[in-house]
Amino acid sequence: IKGRFKQTDMSVPYKRDDYFYYTRYEEQKEYPIYARKRGSLAQAEEIILNANILAQGHEFFSVGGWAVSSGQDLLAYAVDIEGRRIHTAYLKNLFTGELLPDVLPNVTENLAWANDNRTLFYAKQNEVTLRQYQIYRHVVGTDPAKDQLVFQEDDETFVTYIFKTKSKKFLMIVSAQTVSQEYRYLDADHPHGEFQIFLRREREHEYHIDHSEDRFIIRTNDRAKNFRLMWTPIAKPQRENWHEI
Repeated sequence: IKGRFKQTDMSVPYKRDDYFYYTRYEEQKEYPIYARKRGSLAQAEEIILNANILAQGHEFFSVGGWAVSSGQDLLAYAVDIEGRRIHTAYLKNLFTGELLPDVLPNVTENLAWANDNRTLFYAKQNEVTLRQYQIYRHVVGTDPAKDQLVFQEDDETFVTYIFKTKSKKFLMIVSAQTVSQEYRYLDADHPHGEFQIFLRREREHEYHIDHSEDRFIIRTNDRAKNFRLMWTPIAKPQRENWHEI
């Protein structure tokens, strides 16, 4: 098998804020190296995580999700050492290389930073069924045992997760199943506010939203079996205000 792929492979770099991010492998090394370069690909490499070092002493090791804060100085990353998708999340100062004392046990790989560079949202799952059903809020420097539960999905046919829109303006909590979704949104500049429901779930209605400028963009199968694109003003997200693109 090893003879059939390039052992020094590298992902395609992508730009986020001031950095280009990528992963790469080294000869005879089993795990990826997560790195970035500031400004251009000609600059010096900064290694943000070396999974080969972190994996030492573990029979199983996997880096799940990871997220860089809005200030580009903090990294949250989730590690699984059991193979059951039950992770422990760590926080790292990317400028000093030091790990923060904040350790979040029994979480998923779903992580999202607010815009204050201090607040991290993450998901937890049922430890028996592994259904991801809770979203918590953690503030850097506080006791993780006191993290606040901001949303819980009680319908066992749904899972829930959180992400930040590509515009970086909103945080979105999604409840999803095979034939239905429900979104809640919050201004990422105000992470201690209340999430608002965008559109309540309906059986057979699949929709996905993102944000651009003064509007939400919606991909929906409402009266469109193969989906259509809609937009609605941020201040009036109700269905009667949707316009087709």
